[in-house]
Amino acid sequence: MALASTGFAHGLWLANLHNGLLAIAFGGVAAWTLLARPRQREALLFAAVGVLEGVLFLGRQVAHHQSADHGTWWGWLGVWPLALTLGTLTWTVLCFPEGRFLSRTWRSVGIAIAFLAVGLSLLSALWPVEYDAAGIHTPAPFQLGGAHTVRQFWDAVAHPAYALFQVTWLVGVLDRWRRSNGILRNQLAPLGVAVALATIALLSGLAVSQSPWLGLLITPVLPVAAGWSMVSLSLSRVVDETRASGGLASLSPRENEVLDLMAQGLSNQAIADELHLSIKTIEPAVSSIFAKLRLPSDSATNRRVLAVLALLDD
Repeated sequence: MALASTGFAHGLWLANLHNGLLAIAFGGVAAWTLLARPRQREALLFAAVGVLEGVLFLGRQVAHHQSADHGTWWGWLGVWPLALTLGTLTWTVLCFPEGRFLSRTWRSVGIAIAFLAVGLSLLSALWPVEYDAAGIHTPAPFQLGGAHTVRQFWDAVAHPAYALFQVTWLVGVLDRWRRSNGILRNQLAPLGVAVALATIALLSGLAVSQSPWLGLLITPVLPVAAGWSMVSLSLSRVVDETRASGGLASLSPRENEVLDLMAQGLSNQAIADELHLSIKTIEPAVSSIFAKLRLPSDSATNRRVLAVLALLDD
């Protein structure tokens, strides 16, 4: 947020406004969420996106409002982290709302995206392949050979990769929705509404004025909706508050983590996938939770429901 404030001090550049708003939105939501739920993983990802957006925004602001000679390094700073920003943003979508990948398969997808984003950012840092698209007209600080070949490679790989990132967002959210229970779907719903509004605004702007700026300006609504869901609609918040009050002290850290996921309605197999453990590790932990909470094992009761009620009533 400090980076965005410093950038706005250099004036208003409409083409860069969305980056400043996104930096403020992601940074503000991260701070808000971490105050309510310290060390929450998804909030830490939000904070990383906020910092990267702030760097992009500040670099472009300074380069745009200063002379070419003085803005060389600022222009460079405002361009090359873009791929890294999009990669980190993709992680925030794939890990929403608790900062974990949905499965081992999605974890592998996330690792592949990270390697691709880092590689593209390194390429952009060494050659000015994205300057024109970013509206930056300052000279690049490096003058390396092979610029024409690199630009051809960039056009063939980078832009399709950016589109692939966005398709991954949609597929990831849909897959999580398909596998989720009512609690998680309640968290995903506000984000889905915000995505729909931003998409409608984007398409309307393109249809009426052939400009994407309306959609880009509404994009900061997405992290705000996501942050509200993480803080207000998650049972994990109740879990954290219960634990902070000293409840369920007999459970081990692993058992507390398993119980957190049980409170979200996940099955033993889903918990194993979420924690990247085998089902043979999860089943004894669940049995230990039932034993420590002294829950009956007769057929007339559902011990998973009783365990969650014990958690909420502790």
